[in-house]
Amino acid sequence: MNRRLHRFVLAAALVLAPAAAFAQQATAAQVDRLMEVMRARETVDAILPQVELSQQQMVAQLTAGQQLDDAQKAQIDQQIRRTNARIREALSWERLQPLYRDIYTQTFTGEDVDAMIAFYSSEAGQKLLDKMPQLMQNTMAAVQRLVMPMLQEMEQDLREAASKK
Repeated sequence: MNRRLHRFVLAAALVLAPAAAFAQQATAAQVDRLMEVMRARETVDAILPQVELSQQQMVAQLTAGQQLDDAQKAQIDQQIRRTNARIREALSWERLQPLYRDIYTQTFTGEDVDAMIAFYSSEAGQKLLDKMPQLMQNTMAAVQRLVMPMLQEMEQDLREAASKK
């Protein structure tokens, strides 16, 4: 009797095992198609100028109030250009595409990727992609408003701690 129960439980487990356990890993071709419909390359290309602008703003903040001569300004500009070139190389689509492909094939099944392709190919998916830059901008602004008071408080605490020494 015990043996029958054991066989029954084993058979039931095999029959009821989730399909995901047997799902096929996404292929490189599926992921490449997904990246195409998601406009991943265009997104990366659009992000690069924002990264460069952020770097320029950071340098402007670091040098605010300083009297820089022409040679110092030229040196800073040259450093910014070198850094921007490195960033563009590191974040180029040619470097990111294989990385994305590996991450997506490790993370999603072929069925998952096909479903995402269907969604992002749809009108709703394309609308989401169209609105994503604005969504990200609004999200960053909201997070900044949330975090800024905390950062200002931390800065004040650090100043007070430094002045006590």
